[in-house]
Amino acid sequence: MTNILEEVSKTSVKLILKEPFYGHFFSGLVKEVTEATPTAAVGANRQNKTIKLMVNEGFWKSLTNPEHRYGLIKHEVLHIVLKHLTMMPEYSNPRLFNIAADMVVNQYIEKRQLPEGGITLESFWFLEKRFGLTLEPEMSVKYYYRILKKFLESNPSPVQLSEEDKNEMEEKGLPIPIVPEDLTNEEGKMVGSHRFWKEIEEMTEAERRIMDRYINEAIQRTAQRVGPRGIGNLPAGLKVYLDTLLESLKPNLDWRRALRIFAASSTRTYIKNTIRRPSKRFGTTPGIKVKRKQKLLIAVDTSGSVSNDELRKFFAEVYHIWRQGAEILVVECDTHIHNTYSYSGKAPEYISGRGGTDFNEPIRFANESYRPDALVYFTDGLANIPSTVSRCPVLWMITTNGIDSNNDIWSGLQGRKVRMA
Repeated sequence: MTNILEEVSKTSVKLILKEPFYGHFFSGLVKEVTEATPTAAVGANRQNKTIKLMVNEGFWKSLTNPEHRYGLIKHEVLHIVLKHLTMMPEYSNPRLFNIAADMVVNQYIEKRQLPEGGITLESFWFLEKRFGLTLEPEMSVKYYYRILKKFLESNPSPVQLSEEDKNEMEEKGLPIPIVPEDLTNEEGKMVGSHRFWKEIEEMTEAERRIMDRYINEAIQRTAQRVGPRGIGNLPAGLKVYLDTLLESLKPNLDWRRALRIFAASSTRTYIKNTIRRPSKRFGTTPGIKVKRKQKLLIAVDTSGSVSNDELRKFFAEVYHIWRQGAEILVVECDTHIHNTYSYSGKAPEYISGRGGTDFNEPIRFANESYRPDALVYFTDGLANIPSTVSRCPVLWMITTNGIDSNNDIWSGLQGRKVRMA
């Protein structure tokens, strides 16, 4: 098993040297040798919502051509990068979706790198000849899926190759063709197995969003590592896709600056008597001095989907606000408040809770007990819209794996919302 993983790593190094984007992206994946798949597959780690590559030892050894191993890994990486794993629930026919997804990724792989059975546009030469099926190159999964679904609905009967077709295939060196029954046969031609994609399809919408965030972050890290040249050397269609995706992931606002501005704007002023400064108006003592006071409540969502790394970054900014003289009370909460303490310049070493999320209790605590000048809620936003209305300004610090501005919860949250990035 160790030898197989070493061989996979060697192939990964070749990818890094020849096509850095694929290689660096692949290096960040968990690899597992398993009998659970007959070939190779990518699937989900349900516990932490990440993605792993699974390889069957016998199948890997059967790929004696190093180019085929190279192409296999590139094939699986492309499925992840193009988000085919999280896209499946949008399509009613899983088999046609799998074929359409393979058609997309295999156009980015050289023919000599594809193991036997790899589906390409050329695989449809028989259907084009017999039925006039035309498929344009470099199109989307949706395009290929729609055309194949329409074809399947109008041509349900099985069709076999004639001797003339077989002779033509041999003379012209054509690949083994796709025939109508291949479009319905679950065990049909594939480079890798898609059986574990079903697990992702069965995830909740919130879990799939977390998975999508994970892929986005992996793409961002890889793009930063390989730089503009690493992206620029990719095929035009893939480059446009990545450029568009990376641009959409850029934060509209620096969350650190937004947090500091919000905290500063929540400062109250009050008047204090002082004997050190006579009244400018009356020339008497005691005079008065205008002072500012800042009282913040920080609610920390301790549900399992909030990462420790982002919690650390958040409290690093809280420290700067505290240094400016703010009085800060922290409440740790999921469905209930588990811990309450005054912030004294140190981030919490241990977070209690780690259950679900209910936004109402911290808001009620602010309204009825603490009465702060402002409430900052650090969360992924994955909960019901609170029914309790806050009596003070609220800033929602949404983690990178949390809801986005297109989500109904986002628009339903009272106050300002800022995504961390």
